[in-house]
Parts: sequence; C-alpha cells; structure tokens
Amino acid sequence: MGEREKTMMPARAAIAAVLVGVLVGMSGCGLRVSGTDGDLVDDWQPMAVPKFDLPSVGMCLDSASKTPFDPAFVRAAPIECDRGHTLEVVLIGTVEGNAAQASEPPAAGSEAFQAAYTACSTAASDYAGGDWHTGMLGINVQMPTRAPWDGGLRSYVCSIFTLSSAYGVMSFTSASLKGSLAGAAPKAIRCLEVVGNTASDGWWDRISALTPIDCAQPHEAEFVGAVQIGVGVGGALPADDLLKKWTTDRCWPAVARFMGLTDAQFDTRDDVGLAWDGMDKFQWDAGDRHQRCFAVFSPGRKAHASIKDLGKKPLPV
Repeated sequence: MGEREKTMMPARAAIAAVLVGVLVGMSGCGLRVSGTDGDLVDDWQPMAVPKFDLPSVGMCLDSASKTPFDPAFVRAAPIECDRGHTLEVVLIGTVEGNAAQASEPPAAGSEAFQAAYTACSTAASDYAGGDWHTGMLGINVQMPTRAPWDGGLRSYVCSIFTLSSAYGVMSFTSASLKGSLAGAAPKAIRCLEVVGNTASDGWWDRISALTPIDCAQPHEAEFVGAVQIGVGVGGALPADDLLKKWTTDRCWPAVARFMGLTDAQFDTRDDVGLAWDGMDKFQWDAGDRHQRCFAVFSPGRKAHASIKDLGKKPLPV
C-alpha cells in the first residue's frame, strides 16, 4: 500500500464526558422570630450556612446510566467497590477565581472547566499509577447543578471509570481502579479484538469497537501509545480532515517505532495499518488533545503475540 493509506477513521463514543449533576445534598435551617419586644430585626436568627454532602476520594459510585456512556445522566450513589459500579472518585476540587463569582457553574469549554478537567486528569493518573490515557479508562468531571451552586457550593467531583472498548464505552467494574496502571497494570491497554466492517479492497473500512484480549490469544490490533495533537490550538473543534492529518502524522511514526521500524519501512508493510480513538467536541473543548494510537492487522490476520519490535518479520499468526 502507499504511504499512510492504511488509516481509518473510528466510529467512537465519548471517552470522557461531563455529568450535569453532582452528588450533593443541601441542608439548612429555617428562620424563626422570637419574642414580642417590637424589635424584629435583632430577633431574627441568622440563616444557617448550607451543608453539602460530598463523596470522598476512593469512594465508588453507581450511576443510573449504564452502557454506553450517556453524558446526560445526573444521579449516582455510593456503593461498595467490590460490587459492580461505574465511577470511582479521585478528586474533590474547587472552582476558584472569577469563575467562582459567576451566577452559573462553569460550562464545558470554559477556562474554569478546562482547569478542572486538567486537575482531574492529573489526579486520575496519580490514582491509577500511570497516565490514564494508556489504560482502559476514562475520566468524568461533575460540576454542581444550579441549585447547590446558588447555595454556595463551589466544589466539583472528579471520577475515573473503566471502558469495555478502547473507543470509549463505559462499563461496570467490581474492583477498585486505584493502582490499576502500576505494577502488572491490569487496566493497561495492550492487545485488542477489532469489531468493524471491511471495504471493497479487503482492508478495514470503519472500526466500531476495540475490546481488550490477552496478547497470547488471537487478536487483530495492539495499542502502541498515546500522542497529543493540536497542542496550543484553541477555538472550535477542527474539521475531520485536519484532525486526521494531525493524528496520522503523530500516530504513524508511533506505530513504526513500536514495531522497531522506520516510517519508510512501515510504509512497505501491507499487513499492518493504523487506527486511533478519535476526538469529539467535549474532549476538544475540555482541552484534552490526546489520541490513542493502535496498530491494526489486515482483516482475517490474527496475531498470537505482541508485535513490539517485530521489525520486518511476518506477523506471529
């Protein structure tokens, strides 16, 4: 195949999304008037400061939304981490500066939301023990809804969740994600099965899912690393063609290096191509420029081992 012809645009769900609700309850005392001395002002009791019940770091939460991940779900509740759950809290942050004085919580795409997302991303990586972009993981930022915001709440909740597909389908887990990218790294992305359609030329056309599988088992794809595209570029989400160019320019050499090849040597292989997980408006507006890069094998060719440092040798089928 010719240079960079073995690439494909993914069909993808959101990897990280905002929940429009937050796990808070507000309580306050009513007002009362005492006495009949004619001075009503000094007999009013001051309004109690609203109290908000926030989750704590390490708490697991079960949300009303199942899979695929729907950013419109608004409620979640604490649950034991060894039971099937979706979210695990990694940070309770605070909206600060001018944004804290605003009449509404920070909206997706605002500087304040980007700051919260960046803090959440860092906390998630620290909690998991490695860059969460390299795992079957996603992150979630929950800002307060309007009522608790009006009541003075300026805290937001950051959670981490697990994926059933590297293309972003949120799933249940029955174990804590703390340290899941350290040591044996059970949540690291490695080898994957491909769900997709083939084109008339016999190559992959659209890939709808990449699901994890042990590298010793027959598989059709392998994760090679995460790259960043469009760093420093603001504004609206760029057109697909530009995103594809940026991603191909970064992921192509990443696959080549993973295999122990130069770009030119990788160009000559007709059995290995490139895929990535895509970029949606939410991710772009949040300021996250990461793309996950995958080596994919020609349809029907399944490797039985990793292709790392494979070089010019044939696939280990």
